[in-house]
Amino acid sequence: TTLDLAFAMDCTGSMSSYIKTAQDNIRNIVEEIVAAEKSDIHLALVEYRDHPPQDKTYVTRTHDFTPSVKTMKGWLDGCSASGGGDTPEAVADALHDVLKLSWREEATKICILISDAPPHGLSNRSGDSFPNGCPDNIDPVEVVRSMAQKGITLYTVGCEPSITPYKEFFTAIAYITGGQYVPLTGAKSLTQIIIGGAQEEMSLE
Repeated sequence: TTLDLAFAMDCTGSMSSYIKTAQDNIRNIVEEIVAAEKSDIHLALVEYRDHPPQDKTYVTRTHDFTPSVKTMKGWLDGCSASGGGDTPEAVADALHDVLKLSWREEATKICILISDAPPHGLSNRSGDSFPNGCPDNIDPVEVVRSMAQKGITLYTVGCEPSITPYKEFFTAIAYITGGQYVPLTGAKSLTQIIIGGAQEEMSLE
């Protein structure tokens, strides 16, 4: 089995109560899949925060695919939660960067997005400094459709309760790609879903 597994993780300040759980979950998922599949697995990580002036550190930080679990863990250890400003974050940019990773043609392609906040422009509630959407004009739904065309399955992991008002959006974008939404507390179930999905795809070939 050839598996390309990418993680996109919100690294803004509001994630500080969740980030350790998120990192642990990613580590566990990676370790279990590598142990179960004993196959050709590449791992990638996209960290995202927000656009200036809300955040002055970075919008996204992309680590393209590596076959090394150790490298992946190093990236993870380097993630910290800070900044972010308003509620919505650079979800659209993160998904766009995931789409641009060097996915292998023949691989089973999976992306796991871990978030506690919506993209910009989702609701006209106060607290969105870019109410018309992503300042880079990236439409998250369009990006997700492109992911689906490319054969990338998106699983969205929501940090509840923060994400609860936006759960429908995260469920919908996962659904477009044939993936699903899972609360962070249930993220462990993803391991079985991914292993099952990868094996299913292989048996179809």
